[in-house]
Amino acid sequence: MDPLDLLFAAMVAAYTVAAPYTKVEESFFVQAVHDALLSGCNIGTWDHLAFPGVVPRSFIGPLAIAALSWPMKWMFSGLALQIVVRLVLGTAVAAANARLRHAVQKTFGQRAAWWFCMFCICQFHYVFWTSRMLGNTLALVPLLVAQADWILCMAATDARIREHRYRRMAAVLAFTCVVLRFDSVVFAIPMLLDHISALTWRTVRIAFAAAVVSAALTATIDSWMWQSAWMWPEARVFVFNVIQRRSSEWGITPPLHYFIHFLPRLLLGSLPFAAAGIVSDSRVARLAAACLASIAIFSANGHKEWRFILPAVPIFNICAAVGVVRLRVYRLAAAACCASLAVAVSMAYISSLNYPGGHALSRLHTIESAPNVTVHIDTYAAMTGVTRFGQIRDDWIYDKTEGLEPGQHFENYTYLLTASPKPHAGNGFTVVAAQQGYSGIDIAPILISLRSLRSPITIRQSPLVWIMRNDRLLMTSN
Repeated sequence: MDPLDLLFAAMVAAYTVAAPYTKVEESFFVQAVHDALLSGCNIGTWDHLAFPGVVPRSFIGPLAIAALSWPMKWMFSGLALQIVVRLVLGTAVAAANARLRHAVQKTFGQRAAWWFCMFCICQFHYVFWTSRMLGNTLALVPLLVAQADWILCMAATDARIREHRYRRMAAVLAFTCVVLRFDSVVFAIPMLLDHISALTWRTVRIAFAAAVVSAALTATIDSWMWQSAWMWPEARVFVFNVIQRRSSEWGITPPLHYFIHFLPRLLLGSLPFAAAGIVSDSRVARLAAACLASIAIFSANGHKEWRFILPAVPIFNICAAVGVVRLRVYRLAAAACCASLAVAVSMAYISSLNYPGGHALSRLHTIESAPNVTVHIDTYAAMTGVTRFGQIRDDWIYDKTEGLEPGQHFENYTYLLTASPKPHAGNGFTVVAAQQGYSGIDIAPILISLRSLRSPITIRQSPLVWIMRNDRLLMTSN
C-alpha cells in the first residue's frame, strides 16, 4: 500500500474510535454482525426476527464482516469488539480505495493519484461513513473495485485486456446490484455504457451468470436467515421503493437537491477543481458525465439522501485531482485541502455528540454493578447508539418494548433510559444521570468574538437521554 493509502486508513480508524457508536440506520447490519459472532446458529435469538425493520436486507454482507472479524472476538468484547468490526469494514473500503488510486495512477499519472488521495482524506462524509454499517458502505467496496476497472479500461491499449477488465467490471456490478444494493444499477448502467464498444456476447454471458449465481446465493442464505420459504431482499427493496414508491414516506425534497445541497457538502474543497478537471480532460469529462447521469436518475425519486450518491464522490475527486495537475494550482489545492480537513474534523466532533443513547448505556454500566437488573431502553435511546455490542451484562435484561404507557407498565424495570423523564418522575423513578448530546450551534458576532478572544462558534449540548432508577422496586427488594 502507498503511504497515502495508509493515511486514508488511519483517518478512517481515527473517526471510528472518536465516534464508536452507531445510529438507527445502521441497526440491522451491526446487530446482524453481533449475532453472527456471538449468538451462533440459534437464529431464534437473533435481533432481526424481533425487530425486522421496514424491508428485509441481505445477510451476506454482515456474514462476510463477521467472518473477517471472527478471530478478534476472542480478544475483544462489548464496545471494543464493535469498534473492531467497524474497522474491518473500514479497512475493506480503504483497500478498495487503494485499488482505485492505483488505477488513477496508471491512467492519469502519479501526481493525479496523489491529489486524489488527498481530496479523499480531507473530506468528512467519505471518510467518516466508510466504517459505518450501512448497505451503501458494504456496496461501496465492490463499487470501488468496479470503478477501478472502469478507469483502467481507459488506459488499456490492448483490446483483449480492455475486454477482460470490462467483463470483470460487469460481473462485480452484477453481484453488487443483486446482493448488496439494487440501486447500484443506477451507477452500473452509465459505467457499462461508457465502454460499450468492449461489450461482447461473452461479457453478456458472464454478467448474466454472475447475476444468476448471486441471486441463488442470496436467496439460499437469506431465506434461511429470515426463516422464509423464499427471500430475495434486494428484490423486496426494489418493489418497496420503485414499484410501490413508498420511499417517499421518509420525506420528499426538490429535484435539484443532490446538485445544490448534497454534492457541495460531500465534495467540500474539491468541487471547484472537479469542474476544472472536467473541462481540461475529455476522459475526466466522460467519468463526470456518467456520474452526473446517475445523480440525475436518483433525482427523479422524491426521497433523497446523500449516502445514495456516495459512490460518485471518488469519481469527482479524480476529476478534481486531474484538474489540479492540469492547471498546476498546487498551492491553491493545498489550501482547499486544509480548509476541507478543518471542516471535516469539526463535523466529526459534532457527529460524535449524536449518540447519547450509547453513551447513556455505557454510563449505566459504571453506575450499577448489581446482578439481575432490568433496563428499559426507549425508542430514542435505541436509535442513538444502543446496540447488542453495548449490552455487556449477561445477567441483565435489556428490553426495547415500544408503546408502553408510564405507570404500571414500567413498575418491574430497575432502570430506564429515556428521552422523556417527566412522565416517570411521579411513578417511583428518580433521575440518576442525564446524558448530554448535540443540540445545535450558536454563532456570535465576529467583532464580539475578536474582543473576547473566543471562537465565534459555540457547539451547544443539552440533556437528551436520562438514566432513571426505580426506587420503589429497590425499596421492595430490600
